[in-house]
Amino acid sequence: MIQAFIDPRCNIEYSAFYIKGLYECLGKENVSFNMRYFLDLSDTENLNFVLSNGEELTNYTIDYNDSPYINKTAYSWCLYYGKINLRQSFLPTDDHSKIINIPPSFGIRIWNPIETFLIAVQNYRKLISRPPSLKKFLSGYVKQIRHLPLDAYQSVSALPDYIFSINTLWFSNEWINTDETVNCMRLHFYKAVSAFRSIRADIGFVYSQKKNENPVFQEYVTNEWIPKKKYLQKTQQSALVFNTPAWDLCHGWKLAEYLALGKAILSTPFYNELPIPLEHGKHIHFVSGSVDDMQKAVQKLLTDATYRLSLEEQSRRYYNQYVQPRTVMQYFLQYKR
Repeated sequence: MIQAFIDPRCNIEYSAFYIKGLYECLGKENVSFNMRYFLDLSDTENLNFVLSNGEELTNYTIDYNDSPYINKTAYSWCLYYGKINLRQSFLPTDDHSKIINIPPSFGIRIWNPIETFLIAVQNYRKLISRPPSLKKFLSGYVKQIRHLPLDAYQSVSALPDYIFSINTLWFSNEWINTDETVNCMRLHFYKAVSAFRSIRADIGFVYSQKKNENPVFQEYVTNEWIPKKKYLQKTQQSALVFNTPAWDLCHGWKLAEYLALGKAILSTPFYNELPIPLEHGKHIHFVSGSVDDMQKAVQKLLTDATYRLSLEEQSRRYYNQYVQPRTVMQYFLQYKR
């Protein structure tokens, strides 16, 4: 019987997707949190877990962070290193044989509020000898509850004359200049969509915790807060969706969510790699990022229903084959040395 033991210090909000995959692959009764296997591991940025098959123990880590850099501490500890946002130019030059490219994920709810509370208390008690910040520790559990369960992400018929795209206006600075990347690309999409008077456009920016007050973007800033369930429903109704590399040029949660929802995705090119590339004209429609190019793409997707429906079908199929939690964990755990 194979069992999985998870480091209780992990960020539950980011780890829930993969914990669900472990539940589905091994059975929920065979997955638990246990600090004893991680006493000498200082890394808490990744999801670290150990598979036990009798007396054989195998160390795994999943790096779900936005950065393309490899966590050296976790890399030294593990036998297999699952990496989202893999970029060849950022790989170690000496050895990267442990690294397995995995697709992006998104936040989901895997426990009800009572179960979440009990697991949070139990896991915090496991760390009592070296307790972390209680507020930071609990925040991941609270955020996990606020997400929707995976079965809420279903493909439904979209409205052909409606486009929904509400996104974070990220704070920008000299180290991560989001004004010239993700913020700029989303602005271009808004301008492209605004040119079509025949559609209902529900578009705009919402501020992050650090307000970005760059005047270039303020025309499209909205103060409307949209609950997650309503956000998901509006995304399902949208005739098409827009994706672009997000914070630090990462594969954002939106990409994986759009695939799960079986959306017709218009996207700028990626900086990071996927284990199986998304093909232009099959799974996704790529654009250069200019307003003019986006207008042409929006026009095509709105007027060519056959093409749009094909993109929807193929994006959902890609999700089922490569992105859903069970598939990702089966793919990750199949590697043997």
